[in-house]
Amino acid sequence: MTKQELDKMMLRLQQGDEDAFEEIYNETKRGLFAFILSICRNYHTAEDMMQTAYIRLRTTIASYKAGSNAYGWLYTIAKNATLNELNRQKRETPTDLEDGNARYGSYTMDGDGSPVTAVMNKVLGETERQIVSLHVFSGFKHREIAEVLDKPLGTVLWTYNNALAKMKRELVKEGEYEV
Repeated sequence: MTKQELDKMMLRLQQGDEDAFEEIYNETKRGLFAFILSICRNYHTAEDMMQTAYIRLRTTIASYKAGSNAYGWLYTIAKNATLNELNRQKRETPTDLEDGNARYGSYTMDGDGSPVTAVMNKVLGETERQIVSLHVFSGFKHREIAEVLDKPLGTVLWTYNNALAKMKRELVKEGEYEV
């Protein structure tokens, strides 16, 4: 779905068209989930934050401005909700110290079981994971990622290339990838 199509869907939702919400959800859920997962690194938290993001979309749709970056607006809602949840979790004291995560080589895998995600979680920082996730899983262009994350385009490009190099070095080191 293009930016313009998503913008039209947002405007339809603003006007009370319930079908528009379903279309927005179906077109954005995969990429948004990957983005949220890149921030929180926990499958179950990502599922919860995904629901929270779409609930906030519905409750704040009146503040959406026509012609603005609808993807950026939705991803910002998701990012803020996820960061707020992570801050809330930091203040909690865990009572269950058992780790039930699966393992793949030397990588701990979260709930989605993806070796790529496991490598990303092991070697990349938060911003690097967000940029790689937005580009690879959500199909965002680097310019759009720069907008969503409020970073200069050059920084996004450098960080993306540096992150790929880190992942490649890790895979070569583990014997999963040959040069």
